[in-house]
Amino acid sequence: MGEPTYNIFGVSDATGEMAMNIAVAALRQFRVENVNILRKPRITDPKRMTEVIIEAKRKHAIIIFTFVGQEKRKQFLEICDQQHVVAVDVMGPVMDVFTSFLHESPSSEPGLKYKHTSEYFRRQEAIEYTVKHDDGMGLDTLSMTDILLMGISRTSKTPLSIYLSYRGFKVANIPLVRDVPPPKELEQVDKKKLVGLTINPEKLVQLRETRLVKLGRPLSEEYASFERITEEMTYARKIYEQLGGVPIIDVTGKAIEEIATEVLLSLGK
Repeated sequence: MGEPTYNIFGVSDATGEMAMNIAVAALRQFRVENVNILRKPRITDPKRMTEVIIEAKRKHAIIIFTFVGQEKRKQFLEICDQQHVVAVDVMGPVMDVFTSFLHESPSSEPGLKYKHTSEYFRRQEAIEYTVKHDDGMGLDTLSMTDILLMGISRTSKTPLSIYLSYRGFKVANIPLVRDVPPPKELEQVDKKKLVGLTINPEKLVQLRETRLVKLGRPLSEEYASFERITEEMTYARKIYEQLGGVPIIDVTGKAIEEIATEVLLSLGK
């Protein structure tokens, strides 16, 4: 006869992901390969509870379950006792301790973590838009942006864009390159959405030198020269003026969160 097969049911009134993860984590400590872990999600009424428990009994399985409601946990354990099925409540003890510690009763609604609100979808849409409009990409839908950042290389355009997108704003950023006209699609964007970024030139020299070192390139390259940087900054200021005097944010020595706040304040958001 071959090795027996062991069955474990991960039962939940939500997705069952937690029960599955706990089972997998525990099993890593055992040198047993012939184990089936079966997920049983959305078990919310006595009829389905009984069906799952009877199935587990038929397959000689044990159950790991996560119900957030105290009454459901009690009901499920009672049925398991009646059917002589071993069941482990992995959520209940934690919920009980938290109830005492926080002096508050928990919500009995399962899956709150996975409820997709309009805010969730708005943020996801903003992140997707921002990723597709990084560093001058996606020019054909540039007019759909909420915020458009401009600046020369290494002025925090990308990290700032991503941070703002997590706050629900669709952000595009355009690199300003010396002697290269900005894209004509910029004309389609409401001027009230434009923000220019600047930085102390000495600090930018340091940032670009660090960048060259990481790329394994010589520090003598024009990219990190003070003269080149001052020329680029002069060109950027010229573009800002041509666009109607857009607000300019100095990013020198500031955290992304601080810069983001200044950007939003400058645009009245």
